[in-house]
Amino acid sequence: MTFLVGSTAKGALEGDLQIDDVLVYDNRGIHSGISGKYRLIKSLRRERFDLVIDLRDSFWSKFVGAKRWCVARGRNLHAVTRYLDTLKRHGVETSAEILGFAAEPRLTLSMSEKNFADDFLAEHGVASNELLVGIHPGGNWIYKLWPAENFAKIGDILIANFHARILLFAGPDEQVLQEKVAAVMKYQPIIVCETSLRRVASLINRCHLYLGNDTGTTHIAAAVGTPVVAIFGSTNHIRSGPYGTRHQIVCSDIDLGCNPCHPGKNPGGCKKGRCKAMESITVEQALMAIVSNALLNSYPFEG
Repeated sequence: MTFLVGSTAKGALEGDLQIDDVLVYDNRGIHSGISGKYRLIKSLRRERFDLVIDLRDSFWSKFVGAKRWCVARGRNLHAVTRYLDTLKRHGVETSAEILGFAAEPRLTLSMSEKNFADDFLAEHGVASNELLVGIHPGGNWIYKLWPAENFAKIGDILIANFHARILLFAGPDEQVLQEKVAAVMKYQPIIVCETSLRRVASLINRCHLYLGNDTGTTHIAAAVGTPVVAIFGSTNHIRSGPYGTRHQIVCSDIDLGCNPCHPGKNPGGCKKGRCKAMESITVEQALMAIVSNALLNSYPFEG
């Protein structure tokens, strides 16, 4: 089984024990334009695949030279549901009752990746019986960002009232945001500077809970089995929220007439540089979702 993904996603999937190989579609580099697509198709045809499952319904996948299954377009369903429907239409069973487990995105970590997380936490003095919460204030797009000071407040409340240890994550270009959150906090979080997505996944896997915006790391958290509280205001949580029953989505009730927005469709068409729908979500709303988590209920609340 081979995955064809963008360069960023390669870092999350490469080395996963469920996958045989990961190929990169570099649409801004060697695969850009007609000649680039020809180059990509030629290389894929050499692999002699038996089946192509095209979850983007790309015109170019028709030329790979294999049987082709495509995702259905246009329905306001979660992306994972639409992907699973692609299998069901071709007779592949996806129900939990038949499979014996939930058909959900999963990342399978190697022993070396798990050992990295153990060593990292030991180096930072995190005991196995301490509540560990991952927070990622980034989101790759300004209109998806909940205010940084809100993440800081949540972190301080969890430290003060649950004696939690906070892992503060950031994407490759988000160190300034990460430093801003840490600087606003009264208590010191553990700054995670790791750039490997697989190692980030191993650290999130150790967390009892993860809090973040609509971003890739939020889906990584869900895929390693960590309960997620996700903040959604500008984008569509129905289509792209964390998938599974263990996760909670904190949404805005404000209808701006332009939300849900999307970074690929007239991004930030309001030209305001921030999203009122995101800013309307309160710390209290997020905290209620966090403290309702079953795992947190086993830690005494002191406030």
